[in-house]
Amino acid sequence: MATGKSKRGPRFARLLLAGNSADPLVVLRSATWNYNSVGLFAGNEALVVDPGLSPAELALLHARLVTAEQPPEPRRINHLILTHAHHDHIRGGCSFEGARTWMPRIAAEKGPEARGRILAAGEALGKRIAAEPAGYSWPQVTDPFDTEAQFVLGDSLEVRMHFLPGHSNCTSVVVIPALATLLSADYLVSPGVPFCRHEARMFEGALVGLRELVERYEIERLVPSHGPMHLGRDKIHEAIASDQSVMAAMRQAVRGALDKGLDKQQVMAAALAAADKDRGQTAGRLAAQDTDNARRILREEQDIA
Repeated sequence: MATGKSKRGPRFARLLLAGNSADPLVVLRSATWNYNSVGLFAGNEALVVDPGLSPAELALLHARLVTAEQPPEPRRINHLILTHAHHDHIRGGCSFEGARTWMPRIAAEKGPEARGRILAAGEALGKRIAAEPAGYSWPQVTDPFDTEAQFVLGDSLEVRMHFLPGHSNCTSVVVIPALATLLSADYLVSPGVPFCRHEARMFEGALVGLRELVERYEIERLVPSHGPMHLGRDKIHEAIASDQSVMAAMRQAVRGALDKGLDKQQVMAAALAAADKDRGQTAGRLAAQDTDNARRILREEQDIA
Protein backbone atom coordinates (compact mmCIF):
# COMPACT_ATOMS: atom_id res chain seq x y z
CA MET A 1 0.00 0.00 0.00
CA ALA A 2 1.30 3.44 -0.82
CA THR A 3 2.18 5.66 2.12
CA GLY A 4 3.00 8.89 0.37
CA LYS A 5 5.43 10.20 -2.22
CA SER A 6 8.95 11.57 -2.06
CA LYS A 7 11.44 12.64 -4.68
CA ARG A 8 12.19 8.95 -5.15
CA GLY A 9 8.58 8.15 -6.01
CA PRO A 10 6.01 6.03 -4.15
CA ARG A 11 7.09 4.07 -1.11
CA PHE A 12 5.37 1.00 0.23
CA ALA A 13 4.87 -0.83 3.51
CA ARG A 14 5.36 -4.60 3.51
CA LEU A 15 4.78 -7.52 5.81
CA LEU A 16 8.01 -8.98 7.16
CA LEU A 17 6.03 -11.63 9.03
CA ALA A 18 2.45 -12.36 7.97
CA GLY A 19 1.58 -14.56 10.96
CA ASN A 20 0.14 -18.07 10.92
CA SER A 21 -1.17 -20.65 13.37
CA ALA A 22 2.33 -21.88 14.23
CA ASP A 23 3.79 -18.40 14.60
CA PRO A 24 1.03 -15.79 15.02
CA LEU A 25 3.38 -12.79 15.02
CA VAL A 26 2.74 -10.10 12.41
CA VAL A 27 5.49 -7.56 11.67
CA LEU A 28 4.80 -4.70 9.27
CA ARG A 29 7.75 -2.72 7.90
CA SER A 30 6.83 0.92 7.35
CA ALA A 31 7.88 2.94 4.34
CA THR A 32 9.33 5.44 6.83
CA TRP A 33 12.40 4.96 9.05
CA ASN A 34 12.32 1.15 8.67
CA TYR A 35 9.73 1.25 11.44
CA ASN A 36 8.30 -2.09 12.57
CA SER A 37 4.75 -2.17 13.88
CA VAL A 38 3.74 -5.47 15.41
CA GLY A 39 0.60 -7.52 15.86
CA LEU A 40 -0.20 -10.85 17.47
CA PHE A 41 -3.29 -13.05 17.35
CA ALA A 42 -4.65 -16.00 19.31
CA GLY A 43 -8.09 -17.49 18.92
CA ASN A 44 -10.59 -14.72 18.31
CA GLU A 45 -8.40 -12.00 19.84
CA ALA A 46 -5.54 -9.84 18.57
CA LEU A 47 -3.25 -7.14 19.88
CA VAL A 48 -1.10 -4.44 18.33
CA VAL A 49 2.19 -3.02 19.61
CA ASP A 50 3.32 0.47 18.55
CA PRO A 51 1.17 0.37 15.39
CA GLY A 52 2.10 2.00 12.06
CA LEU A 53 2.80 5.54 10.99
CA SER A 54 0.20 6.11 8.27
CA PRO A 55 -3.47 5.23 7.69
CA ALA A 56 -2.51 2.82 4.90
CA GLU A 57 -0.10 0.96 7.18
CA LEU A 58 -2.64 0.82 9.98
CA ALA A 59 -5.25 -0.56 7.61
CA LEU A 60 -2.88 -3.25 6.34
CA LEU A 61 -1.91 -4.31 9.87
CA HIS A 62 -5.55 -4.34 10.98
CA ALA A 63 -6.68 -6.41 8.00
CA ARG A 64 -4.00 -9.01 8.51
CA LEU A 65 -4.69 -9.39 12.22
CA VAL A 66 -8.44 -9.82 11.92
CA THR A 67 -8.39 -12.23 8.95
CA ALA A 68 -5.11 -14.23 9.19
CA GLU A 69 -5.66 -18.00 8.97
CA GLN A 70 -9.29 -17.38 7.96
CA PRO A 71 -11.01 -17.37 11.38
CA PRO A 72 -14.73 -18.23 11.52
CA GLU A 73 -15.39 -14.53 12.11
CA PRO A 74 -13.09 -11.48 12.14
CA ARG A 75 -10.96 -11.25 15.25
CA ARG A 76 -11.34 -8.44 17.74
CA ILE A 77 -8.28 -6.29 18.42
CA ASN A 78 -8.73 -6.08 22.18
CA HIS A 79 -5.29 -4.92 23.30
CA LEU A 80 -2.96 -2.08 22.34
CA ILE A 81 0.55 -1.79 23.81
CA LEU A 82 2.49 1.46 23.50
CA THR A 83 6.07 0.84 24.60
CA HIS A 84 6.89 4.51 25.26
CA ALA A 85 5.76 8.04 24.54
CA HIS A 86 7.81 9.01 21.47
CA HIS A 87 5.58 10.28 18.70
CA ASP A 88 6.25 7.51 16.18
CA HIS A 89 5.18 4.93 18.76
CA ILE A 90 1.91 6.55 19.83
CA ARG A 91 0.62 8.02 16.55
CA GLY A 92 -1.17 4.85 15.39
CA GLY A 93 -2.87 4.19 18.71
CA CYS A 94 -5.85 6.35 17.87
CA SER A 95 -6.94 3.80 15.25
CA PHE A 96 -7.81 1.10 17.78
CA GLU A 97 -10.65 2.62 19.77
CA GLY A 98 -12.07 0.31 22.40
CA ALA A 99 -8.89 -1.72 22.90
CA ARG A 100 -7.39 -1.93 26.37
CA THR A 101 -4.36 0.30 26.15
CA TRP A 102 -1.20 -0.58 28.07
CA MET A 103 1.65 1.86 28.62
CA PRO A 104 4.23 2.62 31.32
CA ARG A 105 2.64 4.93 33.85
CA ILE A 106 5.39 7.54 33.54
CA ALA A 107 4.67 7.71 29.80
CA ALA A 108 0.89 7.79 30.15
CA GLU A 109 1.05 10.59 32.73
CA LYS A 110 3.31 12.99 30.83
CA GLY A 111 2.43 16.60 31.59
CA PRO A 112 0.82 19.07 29.18
CA GLU A 113 4.11 20.59 28.00
CA ALA A 114 5.66 17.21 27.18
CA ARG A 115 2.45 16.02 25.51
CA GLY A 116 2.30 19.13 23.37
CA ARG A 117 5.92 18.73 22.27
CA ILE A 118 5.46 15.04 21.42
CA LEU A 119 2.21 15.59 19.51
CA ALA A 120 3.77 18.47 17.57
CA ALA A 121 6.62 16.21 16.49
CA GLY A 122 4.05 13.69 15.31
CA GLU A 123 2.20 16.34 13.34
CA ALA A 124 5.47 17.35 11.67
CA LEU A 125 6.01 13.73 10.66
CA GLY A 126 2.48 13.61 9.27
CA LYS A 127 3.23 16.56 7.02
CA ARG A 128 6.51 15.04 5.93
CA ILE A 129 4.96 11.76 4.81
CA ALA A 130 1.65 13.37 3.77
CA ALA A 131 -0.28 10.95 5.93
CA GLU A 132 -1.84 11.44 9.35
CA PRO A 133 -4.00 8.88 11.17
CA ALA A 134 -7.52 10.19 11.76
CA GLY A 135 -7.99 11.46 15.29
CA TYR A 136 -4.29 11.63 16.11
CA SER A 137 -4.13 12.65 19.77
CA TRP A 138 -2.65 11.65 23.11
CA PRO A 139 -3.54 8.02 23.88
CA GLN A 140 -6.25 7.20 26.36
CA VAL A 141 -4.43 4.67 28.53
CA THR A 142 -6.68 2.24 30.39
CA ASP A 143 -3.93 0.06 31.90
CA PRO A 144 -0.86 2.01 33.01
CA PHE A 145 1.82 -0.06 34.72
CA ASP A 146 4.88 0.66 36.83
CA THR A 147 7.40 -2.18 36.53
CA GLU A 148 5.64 -5.19 34.98
CA ALA A 149 2.25 -6.17 33.58
CA GLN A 150 0.82 -9.18 31.83
CA PHE A 151 -2.31 -10.61 30.26
CA VAL A 152 -3.39 -13.67 28.28
CA LEU A 153 -4.36 -13.26 24.65
CA GLY A 154 -7.01 -15.69 23.48
CA ASP A 155 -7.13 -18.73 25.72
CA SER A 156 -3.46 -19.22 26.52
CA LEU A 157 -0.94 -16.90 24.83
CA GLU A 158 0.76 -14.94 27.60
CA VAL A 159 2.05 -11.43 26.92
CA ARG A 160 4.36 -9.68 29.37
CA MET A 161 5.52 -6.06 29.58
CA HIS A 162 8.65 -4.92 31.41
CA PHE A 163 9.50 -1.30 32.19
CA LEU A 164 13.08 -0.75 30.96
CA PRO A 165 13.98 2.96 30.90
CA GLY A 166 17.14 4.09 29.16
CA HIS A 167 16.33 4.81 25.54
CA SER A 168 13.85 7.25 27.08
CA ASN A 169 12.82 7.66 30.70
CA CYS A 170 9.56 5.82 29.90
CA THR A 171 10.53 2.89 27.69
CA SER A 172 9.24 -0.66 28.10
CA VAL A 173 9.72 -3.91 26.19
CA VAL A 174 7.30 -6.75 25.43
CA VAL A 175 7.88 -10.49 25.79
CA ILE A 176 5.85 -13.33 24.27
CA PRO A 177 7.34 -16.30 26.16
CA ALA A 178 5.68 -19.06 24.10
CA LEU A 179 7.21 -17.62 20.92
CA ALA A 180 10.64 -16.95 22.52
CA THR A 181 10.18 -13.42 21.21
CA LEU A 182 11.05 -10.02 22.67
CA LEU A 183 9.87 -6.72 21.20
CA SER A 184 12.66 -4.35 22.18
CA ALA A 185 11.17 -0.94 21.30
CA ASP A 186 14.11 1.32 20.37
CA TYR A 187 16.85 -0.89 21.78
CA LEU A 188 19.15 -2.55 19.22
CA VAL A 189 17.74 -0.62 16.27
CA SER A 190 21.27 -0.30 14.88
CA PRO A 191 23.75 -2.29 17.00
CA GLY A 192 27.03 -0.47 17.36
CA VAL A 193 25.31 2.93 17.23
CA PRO A 194 23.41 3.00 20.55
CA PHE A 195 20.11 4.86 20.24
CA CYS A 196 20.03 6.73 23.56
CA ARG A 197 17.55 9.57 23.98
CA HIS A 198 17.84 9.96 27.75
CA GLU A 199 20.64 9.43 30.25
CA ALA A 200 23.63 7.48 28.98
CA ARG A 201 24.16 5.68 32.28
CA MET A 202 20.51 4.63 32.41
CA PHE A 203 20.80 3.37 28.85
CA GLU A 204 23.82 1.29 29.83
CA GLY A 205 21.79 -0.19 32.67
CA ALA A 206 18.94 -0.98 30.28
CA LEU A 207 21.29 -3.03 28.10
CA VAL A 208 22.16 -5.12 31.16
CA GLY A 209 18.45 -5.52 31.89
CA LEU A 210 17.78 -6.49 28.28
CA ARG A 211 20.42 -9.19 28.43
CA GLU A 212 18.85 -10.55 31.62
CA LEU A 213 15.42 -10.73 29.98
CA VAL A 214 16.85 -12.55 26.97
CA GLU A 215 18.27 -15.19 29.30
CA ARG A 216 15.26 -15.34 31.63
CA TYR A 217 12.83 -16.02 28.80
CA GLU A 218 15.25 -17.93 26.56
CA ILE A 219 14.62 -15.44 23.76
CA GLU A 220 15.50 -16.50 20.22
CA ARG A 221 13.91 -13.65 18.25
CA LEU A 222 14.22 -9.96 19.05
CA VAL A 223 12.20 -7.42 17.07
CA PRO A 224 13.28 -3.78 17.46
CA SER A 225 11.00 -0.92 16.47
CA HIS A 226 13.31 0.03 13.60
CA GLY A 227 15.51 -2.09 11.38
CA PRO A 228 16.08 -5.82 11.03
CA MET A 229 15.09 -8.52 13.47
CA HIS A 230 17.82 -10.30 15.45
CA LEU A 231 17.45 -14.08 15.19
CA GLY A 232 19.12 -16.56 17.53
CA ARG A 233 20.24 -15.93 21.08
CA ASP A 234 23.92 -15.66 20.14
CA LYS A 235 23.14 -12.97 17.58
CA ILE A 236 21.00 -11.11 20.10
CA HIS A 237 23.78 -11.16 22.67
CA GLU A 238 26.24 -9.97 20.01
CA ALA A 239 23.98 -7.01 19.26
CA ILE A 240 23.70 -6.10 22.95
CA ALA A 241 27.46 -6.49 23.43
CA SER A 242 28.10 -4.21 20.45
CA ASP A 243 26.12 -1.36 22.02
CA GLN A 244 27.69 -1.98 25.42
CA SER A 245 31.19 -1.96 24.00
CA VAL A 246 30.72 1.28 22.08
CA MET A 247 29.21 3.05 25.10
CA ALA A 248 32.08 1.83 27.30
CA ALA A 249 34.70 2.94 24.76
CA MET A 250 33.15 6.39 24.49
CA ARG A 251 32.91 6.79 28.25
CA GLN A 252 36.53 5.74 28.73
CA ALA A 253 37.64 8.18 26.04
CA VAL A 254 35.69 11.03 27.64
CA ARG A 255 37.21 10.33 31.04
CA GLY A 256 40.72 10.17 29.58
CA ALA A 257 40.30 13.42 27.66
CA LEU A 258 38.91 15.21 30.71
CA ASP A 259 41.82 13.95 32.83
CA LYS A 260 44.17 15.51 30.27
CA GLY A 261 42.37 18.86 30.55
CA LEU A 262 41.22 18.88 26.93
CA ASP A 263 38.49 21.28 25.86
CA LYS A 264 34.96 20.19 24.97
CA GLN A 265 35.61 19.96 21.24
CA GLN A 266 38.64 17.75 21.82
CA VAL A 267 36.75 15.57 24.29
CA MET A 268 33.95 15.05 21.78
CA ALA A 269 36.43 14.22 19.03
CA ALA A 270 38.11 11.64 21.28
CA ALA A 271 34.77 10.02 22.08
CA LEU A 272 33.73 9.80 18.43
CA ALA A 273 37.09 8.37 17.41
CA ALA A 274 36.80 5.76 20.18
CA ALA A 275 33.36 4.71 18.93
CA ASP A 276 34.61 4.30 15.36
CA LYS A 277 37.63 2.30 16.52
CA ASP A 278 35.57 0.03 18.76
CA ARG A 279 33.08 -1.02 16.10
CA GLY A 280 35.69 -1.03 13.33
CA GLN A 281 33.90 1.46 11.10
CA THR A 282 32.39 4.91 11.05
CA ALA A 283 28.74 5.47 11.94
CA GLY A 284 28.02 6.80 8.46
CA ARG A 285 24.58 8.38 8.24
CA LEU A 286 24.07 7.69 11.97
CA ALA A 287 27.04 9.81 13.03
CA ALA A 288 24.70 12.36 14.62
CA GLN A 289 23.62 9.70 17.12
CA ASP A 290 27.24 9.11 18.12
CA THR A 291 27.59 12.84 18.74
CA ASP A 292 24.45 12.87 20.85
CA ASN A 293 25.66 9.90 22.88
CA ALA A 294 29.02 11.61 23.45
CA ARG A 295 27.32 14.77 24.71
CA ARG A 296 25.23 12.78 27.18
CA ILE A 297 28.27 10.91 28.48
CA LEU A 298 30.26 14.14 28.76
CA ARG A 299 27.54 15.79 30.86
CA GLU A 300 27.52 12.85 33.25
CA GLU A 301 31.30 12.75 33.60
CA GLN A 302 31.47 16.50 34.18
CA ASP A 303 28.86 16.16 36.93
CA ILE A 304 31.01 13.47 38.59
CA ALA A 305 34.09 15.68 38.37
